[in-house]
Amino acid sequence: MKNRLNTRRFRLPVHLALAGILTVAAAGCESFFEVRTPNVIDAEDIDPIADGTVFSRSAFQTLGSAYGDVIRHTAWFTNEAWVGDTFPTRNEFGRRAIDDRNGTFRDEVWIPLTRGISQGEQAVEALAGVQGQELNVARASLTSAYGLTLMGEAFCEGTMRQPGNEPGPLMSVEQTLEAALPRYDQAIELAGGLTGAEAANILNASRVAKGRTLLQLGRTADAIAAVQGVPSDFEFLVPFVDDPGNRGRLGNGVYFFSAGGSREAFVVPPHYREMGQDLTGDPTDPVGDPRIQFFDSGRPAQDNTLQLWSQLKYPSWSASIRLASGLEARYIEVEARNDPVEMLGFINERRAAGGHGPYEGDDLLGELMAQRSIDFWLEGKRMGDWRRNPGSVPNILEPGDNYYKPEVGTVFDQTCFPLPFDERTNNPNIS
Repeated sequence: MKNRLNTRRFRLPVHLALAGILTVAAAGCESFFEVRTPNVIDAEDIDPIADGTVFSRSAFQTLGSAYGDVIRHTAWFTNEAWVGDTFPTRNEFGRRAIDDRNGTFRDEVWIPLTRGISQGEQAVEALAGVQGQELNVARASLTSAYGLTLMGEAFCEGTMRQPGNEPGPLMSVEQTLEAALPRYDQAIELAGGLTGAEAANILNASRVAKGRTLLQLGRTADAIAAVQGVPSDFEFLVPFVDDPGNRGRLGNGVYFFSAGGSREAFVVPPHYREMGQDLTGDPTDPVGDPRIQFFDSGRPAQDNTLQLWSQLKYPSWSASIRLASGLEARYIEVEARNDPVEMLGFINERRAAGGHGPYEGDDLLGELMAQRSIDFWLEGKRMGDWRRNPGSVPNILEPGDNYYKPEVGTVFDQTCFPLPFDERTNNPNIS
């Protein structure tokens, strides 16, 4: 069953600092909805126990909002999409030349992601061990764990909020990924002891994401064990809505930069157009792989340089984004087990889903990564795939004079996002 959790129901706008830390008062509140300022709920007005569902769902929505940002920037970085934007700070992603003082990077990737992790941690801290809050703690644990997985896959280093709202120390990639594991375990334990569709969704999403994290760590046997029992048709979807006044938080962050969004700068590159379906003009019998769909908007992108070939995976502000699935569990098992017969059979299954014949080459891992890059196109998985299998992920730009907008600069050799300068210098446990 697909997850349709209505995370729009409640919003907790607050002022945040140092990775989005929200200070929550433990004292009760007799009139939660009697707020002094319309549309703002102050921290001292929140009773996290009485309003645990509100609190944990708000944390998940914060991560969901950051998820689109991570997808967009990792897509630019790994040549999964092209940067049709004038901002040099965004072109730094396409050129793999991110300056740690890049303010766009700090504001659009680092702060949203760490804010989601922090709010998940705060919800767990406030609600753990309280009878009746098991589902909320499971949801919040999945929230912070998944944020840590995204951080470990994308960043060269990490850090996270510590208990008591203390900023954390510098963490290696391995430490960041390892930090996610006990949080997944907590979500699995709590959700596994509950009934209902939402608990089952959290349980299976946590299993898949834990397997993903273990695979990234090279713990293949543990990764296989983690995803056992996940239904093949399972999907966990992050929902979004089209609220014109809150599209930045509640709308799909990939659509934000696509045709019809607020800044049309997210371009489908030619190597994906060659294999996918061009739905320009709504053809009655489109050719190509149906897992990749796009159209020609008929106008340039925001930079007035690239043509705006726009993705159709997320065709609106309210389009959901898949966070975890039974299909991903299968990919994790096949890659981790590394059995040539099993891998070839699975590759041919996925090729058939795209309308292709059986694979006849001998680079099984390369073809597995090629199929994975199609099945999970624009789902935020390619960065981890590339760092885990650097020689097998297709269409990565090599360093040198081959940026698709040569007037902007050359491609550098970064393989991960740097820790932002502001975090490094302002966090007393790092600086």
